[in-house]
Amino acid sequence: MDRKVILLADVKGVGHKSDVVSVSVGYAANYLLPQHLAIDATSERVAALSKHKMAVSQEKDIVLARAQDLAAKLTGQSVTINAKATPQGRLYGAITPDEIAAAIGSQLGVAVEKRAVSTDEPIKALGVYAIALKLNPQVTALVSVTVAEAV
Repeated sequence: MDRKVILLADVKGVGHKSDVVSVSVGYAANYLLPQHLAIDATSERVAALSKHKMAVSQEKDIVLARAQDLAAKLTGQSVTINAKATPQGRLYGAITPDEIAAAIGSQLGVAVEKRAVSTDEPIKALGVYAIALKLNPQVTALVSVTVAEAV
């Protein structure tokens, strides 16, 4: 005989959080329920869970659509950062993701978090660099960053 429960946390070998699973009566009564890892799956709770999952899914879709719009706006754009450099073209410091995000915000008028800016290696020389902006786990935009010598 089995008992249906809604998991409140990931349980190894059983399922993930918010899953409705069928487990043995003893496992549910002696382990999952006393450890607060699950609750009984009544029809009201299952309906509330499905409603919550729908709301979360719609929110994710909205966030994804916003990220895609932002990526379409940013892809192919170019920003310029002025920095002090040696006569050989080496910078006295490195261009940080924070500076790149600030330049995108001021020159393109789009707010980007500094953690979204991903550089393969630190920018320590004058030149043009292709920088990936990870706006969402599924959406990435490429922006050209030109590092010019400050006058």
